[in-house]
Amino acid sequence: MLSIHSLRLNLCFRGVSRPLGHFRFNSQGRWLDRQSNDHYTKEAKVQGLRSRAAFKLMELDDKFHLFQGDKHKHQRVLDLGFAPGAWSQVAQRRIGPNGMVLGVDILPCEPPKGVHSIQANILSRKTHELIRLYFSRHFQLYKSDHLHEHHGYFQHRLEEQLGLIKNTDAYDEIFDVGLSSGKVDRFPIDTIISDMYECWPQITGYWNNLTNAAYYRMANTSGVAIRDHYQSIDLADAALVTAIDLLRPRGNFVCKLYTGKEDKLFEKRLRKVFQRVNRFKPASSRGESKELYFIGLGKKDPIDKLDVFSV
Repeated sequence: MLSIHSLRLNLCFRGVSRPLGHFRFNSQGRWLDRQSNDHYTKEAKVQGLRSRAAFKLMELDDKFHLFQGDKHKHQRVLDLGFAPGAWSQVAQRRIGPNGMVLGVDILPCEPPKGVHSIQANILSRKTHELIRLYFSRHFQLYKSDHLHEHHGYFQHRLEEQLGLIKNTDAYDEIFDVGLSSGKVDRFPIDTIISDMYECWPQITGYWNNLTNAAYYRMANTSGVAIRDHYQSIDLADAALVTAIDLLRPRGNFVCKLYTGKEDKLFEKRLRKVFQRVNRFKPASSRGESKELYFIGLGKKDPIDKLDVFSV
């Protein structure tokens, strides 16, 4: 005689020819199935790229000429939400050996070869100050175990970060005759790229509101379109503030957004900052994906931040 439990299973799967072990019971399983058959995922592995997202930035650059491969130019690129590092890889390859790429992410990630990184909260003004210092003095920030409770970035000691104490393990000065300068530039960046949205799942470490809250604020897409849209608008605005504060006049900007009813409002804000604004969905984006990329070319000067966000 069948038990109640086995009877229920029999009723649920009657007429199904595949064994139960072959079924995927959750979205993660469906995602894994899709990834295993995806052309761009396979090609990313062949080319040694960290994710299929690299091909999106390649398409964006091919169309809008974001990066300068001129060996006589020293292009400076800021990659927001850089983990796992595919966009930084593309940027580093395309700007050439004389350029500099800095990745910023609130989550831990080893940067690709040739790329430096800061684990920090881009919503913090102190993070903006560190970015200015990096591109002006060209020091390497090493990872440490402590997040500054007020400033929102990882550091050993603040004095060491600012160069008040020399010969320290917290950072190492990188001197380059072609790049170094004695002053801290107000607008040190030529191009900002932002693919902020998807966080890695936390599997180790301790709870801290400055970092762990990000797993809720910047979580993977929920499947609820309006929620995903508003979360991406929040991060797109953070990227735009960074561009206003750090991007040089006539500099370029790329930002990912999940489509929704506030698209046009965000685009209006962009048009107050850039001379040309474009929408673009790369062929390497999945057809069912709601993601869209906004490209801002030629940053205006000057810019009234309050006027931009009054829209």
